[in-house]
Amino acid sequence: MSNRDYGQKNSSSFEAVTSILNNALIDIENDKKLKPTTAQLSKMTGIHRNTISNRVWPVQKLNQIKDTRKAEEKSRKEKIRANTTDVKNAIEAKLSRAQNEVIYWFNEYQDIKRVAQHSDKRLQNMRESRDYYKTLSDTDKRSLSEARQEIEKLRKMLALEDA
Repeated sequence: MSNRDYGQKNSSSFEAVTSILNNALIDIENDKKLKPTTAQLSKMTGIHRNTISNRVWPVQKLNQIKDTRKAEEKSRKEKIRANTTDVKNAIEAKLSRAQNEVIYWFNEYQDIKRVAQHSDKRLQNMRESRDYYKTLSDTDKRSLSEARQEIEKLRKMLALEDA
């Protein structure tokens, strides 16, 4: 074999390995379950890790995939944090409204309680006043009745004297 034959064989072998590496890197990039490591790439392609490391660009591509995944994870966590913050703010707003509602109804209860107590005092005063005037009326009726009886006695006495 001549040098040209070896060169051509090496070139075709190099191209075949490059194609296999590209396909495996695309698979790793698209499947989040596959780790972006040289060991994973070696396992998938059957190419030794040293060969992959010596080529440099596959390792750079793996590092790029790692960085992309880290950025996506960071973005996902920020979205979750933002959603959590939004949910927390919404819940705090609901809690604040509920607290205001409780305060409003408590104040309404206190006002009604004061009105009821005031009405009870007025009712008690009216009862006492009624009882006092009823007693006074009964006393006056008795006095009037006694006075009428006395007048009747006096009329009878006057009628006896005139007759």
